[in-house]
Amino acid sequence: MPVSALIYVADASTVVLCLAGLIGVVRFRRLGLTMRYLVVLTLLAIVITAITTALQRQHRPNLFLFPIDTAIEFTLLALMYRRTLREYAFSRYIPALIGVFLLGTAVTYRPRLDTAEFSPVQHFIEGVVMLAFVFFFFRREVLRQVVTERLERDPMFWVSTGVLLYFSGNLLIFLTSNLVLRYSPAISRNVWAVHAMLYAFLNVFYCVALSIAPRRTTAAASA
Repeated sequence: MPVSALIYVADASTVVLCLAGLIGVVRFRRLGLTMRYLVVLTLLAIVITAITTALQRQHRPNLFLFPIDTAIEFTLLALMYRRTLREYAFSRYIPALIGVFLLGTAVTYRPRLDTAEFSPVQHFIEGVVMLAFVFFFFRREVLRQVVTERLERDPMFWVSTGVLLYFSGNLLIFLTSNLVLRYSPAISRNVWAVHAMLYAFLNVFYCVALSIAPRRTTAAASA
């Protein structure tokens, strides 16, 4: 994929991210705490994306910002799932999990400006944890003793669907990105174009989650 096409894909994902942030700001007063965490996540992501894009356009390194972005994303998504999955006993340990993740990020953070490579471990751990949260979310919806009518009116359904698509598609990218870069910069651009498209889809789901008015009507499940 030509560099210009990669920039176009990345810009498209940024536009969708900005749209999610705009929707969140407009509807902030009508959102619950869980979705307000998502608004904060999108706004901080916009700031970091603006900085990384500016550095990239100036041909300056920007990968040192990735661990910071991942730490913010992990923290806010984990807080969202802590509230969503609060009936599970493990939810009480999510703040401790966040603390361990942030501590590990701080201890291993080695900002380097002379390389195009980055450590995939942090991203991989985040992906595995988020996919576990998604698993428990959908497991609860399938097994709960009361059924949720119109599940599509639950904002966390859309968040979880987007997280499932994004992280399941990106785990392999995170693990092989440095190897692919050494093998072929051209292939590496294609790989990161796929990442940008997955990120765009994630933000589309965020837009939906922030746009809908949640309504959960329950009915007794049939025996």
